[in-house]
Amino acid sequence: MIKKLLFFILIVIFLISGCTPRFPTKKEFLMDTEVEIILPQGGEEDFTAAFNEIKRIEKLMDVHNPESEISRVNKLADKEPVKVSKEIFEVLKEALKYSRLTSGAFDVSIRPLSRLWGEKGKLKEVPEIKEIEEKLLLVNYKNIILNERNQTVEFRREGMTMDLGGIAKGYALDCVIRVLKERGIKEALINAGGDIRVMGERDWKVGLQHPRKEDEVLAVIRPRDQAIATSGDYQKYFIKEGKRYHHIINPETGYPATECMSVTIIGPNAIQTDILATGVFILGPEKGMGLIESLKEVEGIIIDTQGKILLSSDLKGRLQIDSNI
Repeated sequence: MIKKLLFFILIVIFLISGCTPRFPTKKEFLMDTEVEIILPQGGEEDFTAAFNEIKRIEKLMDVHNPESEISRVNKLADKEPVKVSKEIFEVLKEALKYSRLTSGAFDVSIRPLSRLWGEKGKLKEVPEIKEIEEKLLLVNYKNIILNERNQTVEFRREGMTMDLGGIAKGYALDCVIRVLKERGIKEALINAGGDIRVMGERDWKVGLQHPRKEDEVLAVIRPRDQAIATSGDYQKYFIKEGKRYHHIINPETGYPATECMSVTIIGPNAIQTDILATGVFILGPEKGMGLIESLKEVEGIIIDTQGKILLSSDLKGRLQIDSNI
């Protein structure tokens, strides 16, 4: 059975006094998930501007929309260099930077494999080994060529395609914060299917969902002008012959990553936390925590498949959480 959760982490928002605030809140279904925006001092026009910004980015980056800019790249870039907008070019530069940083664990060229396992996150049966081996040949970020001078994108292999699903939501949240700041908004919380971006110094509290107990909060995080993203094996998955198959595919093996239940990243911006949550999940506990510790202003919580919880050094002593679940 495929289990779908709109939220990767359970959001628990309240003031430090413990009283639940009744802040202006609006929700819309965008980017294949429910997006919730909370603006303590926001008005109707602020909400409209925020959601319109997400819609604009979705129109650019939705790989399932044949009219999107990324779909045009996927259609043509294995035949010739494709000129793209400055915005898409900069997002791809960021994606390739983190692909190198994660040693390819995060890879936007994953689409041939993700489609094989199930379009739009709808997982199905385990593909044949031969099919996986064929698609693996099309997955390698090093075969994406960006030409800065001409602002073009090109694929070195015929049949390659990209999917910005691991970066688009984070990028959208950062863009919304920029739009809100331009409108004079000083406090906000945006939750896009578990990718969270907080603006301002309000004492928001965000509950980390237990990866095996849907209604249980494992820990409480207090972000201040930060972003949070969680990747887990419990959102979209199926069980076959006692083995869990989920939607986070390892670009090296072609199969779902096997070393983690859940990875939560806390950092200064959502594009970074969105990418790193996926990359660290695939890298596994040891390499993943090594990467987290090497990055400034980045903190992480890793839960391995045995239920052991690892905290980055900056979180130790500040986050109350058991060492095992």
